[in-house]
Amino acid sequence: MYEYMSGMLTKVNPKYVVLDNNGIGYQIFVPNPYNYHVNDYCTIWVYQAVREDSIDLYGFSTFEEKELFLKLISVTGIGPKTSLPIMAASSVDEIKEAIANGDVAYMQKFPGIGPKAAQQIILDLRGKIDFEASLFAKDDLDDCVEALIALGYSKKEVNKVIGKVDSSLAQNEIIKQALKLLSKL
Repeated sequence: MYEYMSGMLTKVNPKYVVLDNNGIGYQIFVPNPYNYHVNDYCTIWVYQAVREDSIDLYGFSTFEEKELFLKLISVTGIGPKTSLPIMAASSVDEIKEAIANGDVAYMQKFPGIGPKAAQQIILDLRGKIDFEASLFAKDDLDDCVEALIALGYSKKEVNKVIGKVDSSLAQNEIIKQALKLLSKL
């Protein structure tokens, strides 16, 4: 399995780019091909999808984008070709925020995502993605996470529940809500 590839871009197409790596041109499907430029040397984080009739590479400019893509394709009924337009039309933070807020309407705006698929994405990924960024007051949330870890919970357990708590509450209330959720794991 490939993690990333570095090389010279030799072609930019509306659906993919071609990355020359040691004389081999790899066709890599990317969310926004026009963010790349011919003759630029770059590193692309890749995912290799192997199917009965094809082997495709999907690429991302950051590791965080790749991680989100992998989470999206883990949802039942959502494959790489459906996830790519989601990644192209929004930033990682916007997608995470929509999932955290249960925003079905936002998820439905992407091609191939109807109401059931949008609900499935939210149901499967809510609480499974590290919702930091702009969703919460980072210092308050970090303090709560540290407090929960100090109480003996693993970071993985804490990350599962922290996205489900009401971040507008005071720190002690956030911790209480998280503890209730942790007790149900």
